[in-house]
Amino acid sequence: MAEPINLNTANPKELTQLPGIAKNVAYNIASHRKRHGYFTHWEELLQVKEFPDKALAQIKKRARLLPIEGVRPEEFGPRRIRKQHLDRAAKKPKGYTKAIRSTRSSDRLKRSA
Repeated sequence: MAEPINLNTANPKELTQLPGIAKNVAYNIASHRKRHGYFTHWEELLQVKEFPDKALAQIKKRARLLPIEGVRPEEFGPRRIRKQHLDRAAKKPKGYTKAIRSTRSSDRLKRSA
């Protein structure tokens, strides 16, 4: 079996070896890590754009969230995500859908007062 991949140090090419991770998602993971800091919990990966949340269980088997060498654990950081935040983010719509357009078109047809 292959060596586990550390998500905090892996480059995009190494990240594509994980199940369900395409090249664009690997680049999104690397840029999210650069902007927001190292990953401390698995749920933080769900904030990455286009991350396949259904593949998280398989990724946990092949990857690790280890601290970086030379960084003390207290500097590595506390958990950045709260459960309430994850619940709130899951309820948001995915974007501008046909249902939203259909509700707004009737507003445009109304006469202004």
